[in-house]
Amino acid sequence: MTSNMQITASLVNELRQKTGVGMMQCKKALVETDGDMDKAIELLRKQGAAVAAKRADKAAKEGRIYLVETADKAAAFELSCETEPVSNNDDFIALAAMAQKAVETQAIASVEDLKNAVVDGVKVGDRLQDVLVKIQENIDFRKFAEIKKNPNTVFGLYSHMKGKIGVITELAFEGSADEAALKQAAKDIAMQAAAFAPVALNDAAVPQETIDKEREIARAQIENAAKESGKVTKPEFVERQLDGRVAKVLKEIVLEDQEFFMSEKNPKKLSVKAYLQEVVAKQLGLSSLKVVNFIRFERGN
Repeated sequence: MTSNMQITASLVNELRQKTGVGMMQCKKALVETDGDMDKAIELLRKQGAAVAAKRADKAAKEGRIYLVETADKAAAFELSCETEPVSNNDDFIALAAMAQKAVETQAIASVEDLKNAVVDGVKVGDRLQDVLVKIQENIDFRKFAEIKKNPNTVFGLYSHMKGKIGVITELAFEGSADEAALKQAAKDIAMQAAAFAPVALNDAAVPQETIDKEREIARAQIENAAKESGKVTKPEFVERQLDGRVAKVLKEIVLEDQEFFMSEKNPKKLSVKAYLQEVVAKQLGLSSLKVVNFIRFERGN
């Protein structure tokens, strides 16, 4: 085996530049591989995989949601870690920037695609392993989603609390209007989604299991109230109450049906759907304006 004296400072520095790993870890890897640069890089990345496996049971509930917009798409991904300080670490930020560049310039459809993407000659997944070795935390890309841009649509992007929540909305319009005004409207709806956490765009998109669960909860509440009052409730009355209660819940969890929250812009307390069509579309001279898609990611969820 090559002695420590033969592992020069310049060789250690070269390995450090290629991997971003600390000097002592680089020197140790070079010693263990007899100074072979390629084998040392491979060893460090294997150690990164080992770190990931060892810390896989550690909750990675910190990190950030990153948003990317290009001429033909908008995308969101989560880069997670265990502790808040790591999300402000230069290596973590550089890894996120590398991933953002991959999303901007390549066809990425999943977390796996993102990890396999090559940026400036380096695979994103390999750089992730380097960062794992250096930082010794459970760091990973957890979620990815994108919306392909369609004709006569505009994206709105909003990042809340340094990436704790990230939202992308897509509005479709008929007519012509100032793009900046359209993007502001889309961003306003993204802020709505960030604040009020809708689970679906419209009633049709609400999962049936969600509706069934809400009906079950409402039925139990109605039956318990009837028992406490000693009154007998007719089945048809129960069904009407169920329909009303579920409709109320849908208004809270469906983006189109939520009351648009900016009271200064929405004094009539219109729903998001009505606000866009009756207020914004009229102001901009459009025949139609509506939300057609959205992505909402929340860190750690």
